[in-house]
Amino acid sequence: RLNAAQVAISNTLADAEIQSLVAAYGYPAARMNEGKSLYETALRAVNAQTAATGAQRQATAQMEGATKSAQATDQALAKVARAVFVDQPARLTALHLSGSMPRAIGPFLATGYALFDNALAVAEIKAALGNYGYDQARLQAERTKIAALDVANQAQEAAKGAAQQATQEQEATMTALDTWLVQYIKIARVALAGKKQLLEKLGVPARTRKPS
Repeated sequence: RLNAAQVAISNTLADAEIQSLVAAYGYPAARMNEGKSLYETALRAVNAQTAATGAQRQATAQMEGATKSAQATDQALAKVARAVFVDQPARLTALHLSGSMPRAIGPFLATGYALFDNALAVAEIKAALGNYGYDQARLQAERTKIAALDVANQAQEAAKGAAQQATQEQEATMTALDTWLVQYIKIARVALAGKKQLLEKLGVPARTRKPS
């Protein structure tokens, strides 16, 4: 669609004979340049949409990696804590381990932060976990994986929104260009009637009548 518009507009502006003929039907250089401006706007929108889609895919890939890392980290600590506090339900409740790990990102982040933050904040819990490899330094280091998922989730949502907006802008600019081009080609067929080679320069195949 972009190429068809570019060919028709550029070749009209570059060919004095075509320009003269279509000008007589309401398409002087100024109006052709309006079409050229629509083309350039649409081209920028298409390029922006391509870039936004690429950024969304990258953000999604980063999100997937961060999710796997955070879930593995969360589950490892959860399993250790459940073993350590098997007879202390109050401790498990404090660590938000009274149920299964949420699958949705929002609830998972909430329980993940609670698990690590409370493990760090409650002295008795931190001391007990320290005996099983989870000292303060490790808890703090592994909490960063929950935070990394939080950041990746926000980045993915932002990228998704940007891609949706870019797609809408692309569709709007392409529709405007298509509308302009369709009308121009109809007029050009009239202006260049009988001049097959000029129509073909615009990318318009000359119509031929079937023999009766």
